[in-house]
Amino acid sequence: MCEKKERRVSVRMTEEQYKAIESKANTAQMSVATYIRAATLRHKITVVEGLPEITHELKGIGRNINQVVTLAHQDRIKTVYLEDTVTALAQIYNKLSELADRECR
Repeated sequence: MCEKKERRVSVRMTEEQYKAIESKANTAQMSVATYIRAATLRHKITVVEGLPEITHELKGIGRNINQVVTLAHQDRIKTVYLEDTVTALAQIYNKLSELADRECR
């Protein structure tokens, strides 16, 4: 749920401090403001290494499936073999499981 943010807080810091915070926010794939709110409210911030590569793979598979569906709707193809897709998704699932196991420890 998205709450309306009505208060603004201004904080002064050195350029080095800002760059350090910005770097951590980028690593966590968050905006600087979201990162600061999460950190100051003592939310656990978990950075999962390797996740961007996995999401890139998933997006590619999704694009390919969308293209196949488009061709099917145009009656340009009738049969689709998804064995390779299922194998790729299984590999991604295994990678995600390994990452989740590492983060839970």
